[in-house]
Amino acid sequence: MYRIRGMSFLSQRRKQQLFDLLLANLVLVGTFVAAVPAAMFVNSLSQSSIVVSTVPLLFGSLVITMGACYFSARTNWASLGVDYKSTRDVFTGLFFGAAGCSLIIVLMVLAQWATWMPIDLESVHFDLRTAPFTGVMILVVGAIGEELFLRGLVLQLLARAVGPVAAIGVTSIVFALLHGSNPNVTPTATLNTALYGALFGLVVFRQRSLWMAIGVHLGWNLAQVTLGSNNSGITIRLTELNLEPRMADWLTGGVYGLEGGVLATCMALLLAAAIWLLPQRADSAAMLWEQKAAGSPNDVEATGSLPDYQPDNGVHTNSKREG
Repeated sequence: MYRIRGMSFLSQRRKQQLFDLLLANLVLVGTFVAAVPAAMFVNSLSQSSIVVSTVPLLFGSLVITMGACYFSARTNWASLGVDYKSTRDVFTGLFFGAAGCSLIIVLMVLAQWATWMPIDLESVHFDLRTAPFTGVMILVVGAIGEELFLRGLVLQLLARAVGPVAAIGVTSIVFALLHGSNPNVTPTATLNTALYGALFGLVVFRQRSLWMAIGVHLGWNLAQVTLGSNNSGITIRLTELNLEPRMADWLTGGVYGLEGGVLATCMALLLAAAIWLLPQRADSAAMLWEQKAAGSPNDVEATGSLPDYQPDNGVHTNSKREG
């Protein structure tokens, strides 16, 4: 896809790896730079910290991704897992995310580890009842923005440079850092956030669909809000009730929400197993990380690939289809 000159002491593969790492970092920096004017504009219209923290990230991610698709012949939405054929994957993801979250809450209530109590209005960060459309859009924009930012170009470029496993690890750490300043965050919450970031990355590579990762992310958040649980330390009011844990925070997550407890850790592992066993689509396009550099020798390919995948010039061994 790209050719690098001036480093004759490195193999073509190493040159491509270094260039992909450079591109991944440029995407990260470029996204935040593009998000700055959007943040200034949104801040002039809304005083809600949630709105200001979600909309600019999506804007910056869209600008950088559309720019990459325009200037690179081999980069397109299908290669990032968001082609129109896979839009139905959103609903599969919504099911898994909402079901996983709901099962934890039902278990907590039945075991009397948590109960619904009248909500403390002073703790509310956003009231869905007064602005339902804006509230839903915040949840949707937040999920799409974070997934496009970290599981889009960045994940794909890192995977082509160092393999999908390492790419998932790096983006999961960044994902956890993005939530590091949330209210009432704990070490367990940070570790779980990274774990769920890894889950979303697994969805992209195993199911070859960024749409499904967005669905899992959004389904989890929607279920939390609907059932009255805090969402990553943020209280969003939908009803007059809020889920109040009765057991230790390390188990239930406490006021941070489900992600702060070991129950969410176990659910992340269960969801990962379910995603791994889920049948894969046979009509998916070759993803960006599988593509070799144009005109490069056969040794320019990603390493550390997940089972069942061979990064190559568009041939997917599971689907037995030429790209």
